[in-house]
Amino acid sequence: VIQHIAEKEIQSVYEKYQAKAAMIIVMDPKNGEILALANRPTYDLNHVGDVDATSRRNRAVCDIFEPGSSFKIVTASAALEENLVTLEDEFYCEEGAYRVANHILHDYKKFGTLTFLEIIKYSSNIGTVKTAQILGENRLHRYIRMFGFGTKTGIDLPGEVRGLIKDPHHWSKISISAIPIGQEVAVTAIQLLHAMSVIANNGVMTQPHVVEYIKNYNGQIVKSFDDFKPKRILSETTTKKLKEILAQVVESGTGKNAKLSGYRAAGKTGTAQKVKPGGGYSHSRFMATFVGFVPLDSPQLSIVVVVDEPRPQYFGGQVAAPVFQRVATQILRYLEIKEMSLKLANPETLVSVY
Repeated sequence: VIQHIAEKEIQSVYEKYQAKAAMIIVMDPKNGEILALANRPTYDLNHVGDVDATSRRNRAVCDIFEPGSSFKIVTASAALEENLVTLEDEFYCEEGAYRVANHILHDYKKFGTLTFLEIIKYSSNIGTVKTAQILGENRLHRYIRMFGFGTKTGIDLPGEVRGLIKDPHHWSKISISAIPIGQEVAVTAIQLLHAMSVIANNGVMTQPHVVEYIKNYNGQIVKSFDDFKPKRILSETTTKKLKEILAQVVESGTGKNAKLSGYRAAGKTGTAQKVKPGGGYSHSRFMATFVGFVPLDSPQLSIVVVVDEPRPQYFGGQVAAPVFQRVATQILRYLEIKEMSLKLANPETLVSVY
């Protein structure tokens, strides 16, 4: 049922935006179980020979792309974990233009002063880069690696690739203004979901997997896939702060189209210009991304949606976030996850409704 929901909704967005490709993965962040995975374009399993290799490719694990602003969760996580910022710290975002070496970095809006929470909520490139400059190249790179970027997740599917992450000694003078905002790096959809699920799982990393175990004809388990030892990446204190930031993204930031009725969700949008074959960034071809989890207080689902070259709209918040909303709503209903946390007029009062 969950696979059907994912297939239906990714097909819908693929057709609506005349996309080159699209992918979606649904995972249980507590244990890494893959609940659904779908790619477009797809093919008829009865007629494999009738389609080319591009339609048979499992894009969710073997296609790499620049993640854009969805990658900002790494900088945010690192800065909070290292106690370099608080949610209330203010950064001047230069009214939308900031020079780094010989490069001018732009925001999509002319932001003045933003708090650290607002930098992620409204997805300010300048605020994120200023945070990364405090963090420094080596610490930023260490957290990128800790989150699993540049290495395989180990998912039990063929064709997984590592992505592309450069060591700091290969960074240019402007890399510190590009990498924190998801440029000069290449990731897979499963890596992006894997990283977000660390935050959903209170800082603990699990391994994505499709198969739980294999039994023989006598019903005995002959192979189990529980060898991965969960690893703590972030403290619970940090992930509590990150969850609140990412909930604000959904409730009143760039990810408002991911908001569910009756549940608090969290996530991050991404809109990345694609690299042109001859170098430089395209102004007409984009990757639209949303990655998040729900319910906020006790995440049961983490979901990533990636749409390749949608048109005419192309922002992750416009294209990918609504897919997250529809898929999460239907799955929560199917799984009968009915607990809802609602904030009342008194902000100190919290009630659970069943």
